[in-house]
Amino acid sequence: MKIYSFCEPAFVHCHPSSIDPLYVLAGEGGSFKLIDGKVIYEGYLSDYTCLNFYLIHGEVYRKYLRFDEVIFSNDSGKRLDLPQEFLDVVRPYDPFVGEESKFLATILNYPEKFRNSLGLFDVCSKTFVSKEMRSISSVLINGFAYGFDAEEKYFFKCDSALQKVWAYSPSFASKKAKTPLLIDNIIITFIGPEVESRQLVKGRSHCVFGGGVLVGLNDEDGSLIWKYEVSNAVDSYQLFGGVLYVVSLNEILLINTANGELINSIDTETSVPVDRFFGPSLYIDNSTIYYSHYDDGVILVFDRGSLALLRRIEMPSGYHVRGHDFHDRASGKQYFSLVTHTQYVAQGPVLEVDPQHLDEVLEFESKPDMDIKLDYSPDNAAEKELVIRITCDSLDDALRFGEIYTRDEAQRYSFNYMEMRFQDRPFTPEPSFNGIIRFQYSGCSQSKELVEEHLSVMEKRFSKWAEDRGFYSCTDKNQLTQLKAEYVA
Repeated sequence: MKIYSFCEPAFVHCHPSSIDPLYVLAGEGGSFKLIDGKVIYEGYLSDYTCLNFYLIHGEVYRKYLRFDEVIFSNDSGKRLDLPQEFLDVVRPYDPFVGEESKFLATILNYPEKFRNSLGLFDVCSKTFVSKEMRSISSVLINGFAYGFDAEEKYFFKCDSALQKVWAYSPSFASKKAKTPLLIDNIIITFIGPEVESRQLVKGRSHCVFGGGVLVGLNDEDGSLIWKYEVSNAVDSYQLFGGVLYVVSLNEILLINTANGELINSIDTETSVPVDRFFGPSLYIDNSTIYYSHYDDGVILVFDRGSLALLRRIEMPSGYHVRGHDFHDRASGKQYFSLVTHTQYVAQGPVLEVDPQHLDEVLEFESKPDMDIKLDYSPDNAAEKELVIRITCDSLDDALRFGEIYTRDEAQRYSFNYMEMRFQDRPFTPEPSFNGIIRFQYSGCSQSKELVEEHLSVMEKRFSKWAEDRGFYSCTDKNQLTQLKAEYVA
């Protein structure tokens, strides 16, 4: 089990034509390939950000952000030929869904400003229909649209023209519902919570809710087949093997999808979440249940057949589990999104879990040898600058970890007009810091020319980042903090 770190929150995905290698998207932090436990930049660029893959008409396209321009193109440079309304909402490739010729999306400010509409988009005809409504958790199943109207407070089924086929209204007023599922002509959803409020905990606002009902509706006419009241509301659920697995606070409920009866339950013995926005979640593969708990910082692994606990994976101090991210069908490995506030950057690492080796020790990926210190400036003895030295063979690791630590230390020592604090790190800029961070890299086996080319890009990426965040020299508050990267052969 291994934790990988990136400058920005990272998510694992795959290319539509191949599940090997895996890709990791980290926003402005870059796009990477994950190959045999090694993280490799797709391309180290200062003007391009590589984003998701899309499968349209059997062709693979990629979304790029170049400065403020969004581009969809394939490997040969062909642009995706869809109307702008489609490009604004088209969904990235999902290996568990495959290519979608039609999809649902919420459209903002259409047809009138500040109004919400549900749109059904047909990629083949390049046309769409829309209906003004505030739709929650909408999904397209077998050509029909299902969702919850948050204003009218009912669950609905619509045809391909978004005309209502039927509607189901619960006995209480709720503004939310979970994404519906279809099994054996029964539509299943959770409508709720029934009660929702916010409370102050240590000066921070937290979401608290409870109540609601799981319902099984006849797909033909929307009539109620069964219902199951959930006093603590539902955090997440997944349908697997004809059983609905439901997470409600610190319980996992197993519900019979034919009649709504409780089959069994698991008491996870975890704490009650302080903020239900960060409530627990689960993911199920063929033989295993993964239960993620944010507050406790654990993943509980259960055998799906016996419901026995196989492993309790505890995160390092200061790390939390946001939830399951990706299932690699090639290797069987599972990837989870983590949250940490131990650094100003790298707050969204990725955890890799191999179910074939659950007895492995959880560890961080190997980091380069590094030395960080505040030193007197060679140009002015009254000023100080930050020197970060990294030694390693991998240029990719040097760049990735170099960006993490140069940016984290920039926040620590720089001046910021917003007096930016971070967790328990107060706003205490170093008065003598002249805004210069020297990044000195050594030990690379690749050519000096190639290394220096990448270090030049690193400087440009840092410059843009520092300007966006507003970090300045403490001795000259009009001068942005700057990176000076050099290769020491």
